[in-house]
Amino acid sequence: MIMEDLNTTVRVSGFVLSSLMFQHFNSDSDAEGFIIGESIGEEKNSITDSQIEHIQFEHTINIQKHVCCHKPNSFYNSVGDVNPDDLRRILSNYKEENVIGWYRQRRNSSQQMTFREQTVHQNLKKFLANEELLFLLLTPSEATVSGSTHRLEYSVYQSLGRQLYSVPVHVSNLGILEQHDYWRISATCAALSQSQAIKKHRSKFFACDGTLDEVETVSSMNDTLLEELKAASEKVEKTEKLVEKLQTEVSALRKQISKKNQKRVFELSAPEEPEENVLLCESLRTLFPSRPLLRTQTLTRQGSPVPELCCSVPHNINVPETLPFIFSYHQAQERKRKSASYTKPFGKRPPSELLESRRKKRSTTGGERSFSDSEADTEEEFVTSQNGNLDVSNSPVF
Repeated sequence: MIMEDLNTTVRVSGFVLSSLMFQHFNSDSDAEGFIIGESIGEEKNSITDSQIEHIQFEHTINIQKHVCCHKPNSFYNSVGDVNPDDLRRILSNYKEENVIGWYRQRRNSSQQMTFREQTVHQNLKKFLANEELLFLLLTPSEATVSGSTHRLEYSVYQSLGRQLYSVPVHVSNLGILEQHDYWRISATCAALSQSQAIKKHRSKFFACDGTLDEVETVSSMNDTLLEELKAASEKVEKTEKLVEKLQTEVSALRKQISKKNQKRVFELSAPEEPEENVLLCESLRTLFPSRPLLRTQTLTRQGSPVPELCCSVPHNINVPETLPFIFSYHQAQERKRKSASYTKPFGKRPPSELLESRRKKRSTTGGERSFSDSEADTEEEFVTSQNGNLDVSNSPVF
């Protein structure tokens, strides 16, 4: 939703208004003339909380100067018709586009336009081709009988078609001023004496091309500062890109460190697998090569070894150097097995005599083999082996 407002305001400086008063009070009759100035338009756009777009057009008319006529009714007749020749003669030193209105001062009268003033106003609008032409009416009167105090009322009118509207007037140096009130006032029209003074001292401040000398110096300094600022901005941009790159690398390294820490925590929390006794495994492999179940590390609940988990990997251990006792025992058993396979039985002897002879042999070789006591079979096992088979068992008992 869009709402539009048009506000028209007339601004006049205090010294222009005081010059109008001074002219009228020093004349014996009514006075009239033309108003010189400029018109400025501004557009202000504001959006409220209810999403209503409010557009406000501010039309400000600045009164800069007044041109007085030598006598009343100098450019129109009694019925209000305008004389173009007289108008051009009065406004010969001014452009028609700078004429924003005309004024009239009359004593002891009301603040209302007469019918003749309205007719003159309409004819001036046609001649000057200005539909926003202003009419300033000043009506002074004596406030005291002695004439020591005077009262002046002023108002500005603007016509739209055949209707007249009163336009608010703001005097710059009267009343409570706004913070930037003087900024809104345009410069006054240059007088002849002002132009002569500027022309006289122009060579001291202006160059040959009409520009100020100090302005060129300030402009060159400004260009230098802009170049330095541009170089500094480029450096800042490069450093910012470098910082972004470093931040990206740091974040990637942090992610890697966090992943490593998580992996380490997982490894520490996981149960450790039992380490394999390599020497024991190799010893069992050497002594009992045909019994792989002895090399398992896992048993069932009933105490039976698990064949799938038996060690079948060669450990590449030098048995004669690492396990000399196991190797010597294994060699001795191999020699006994070979010798027993070539010996012929001479007949059956009583088991008691065989056991006694075997104990004597072991007692003679006990210094060489320190572990012979743990390797002896029981008497029942020996008798059983003799009854079933004469071969001696090669399996040691641990």
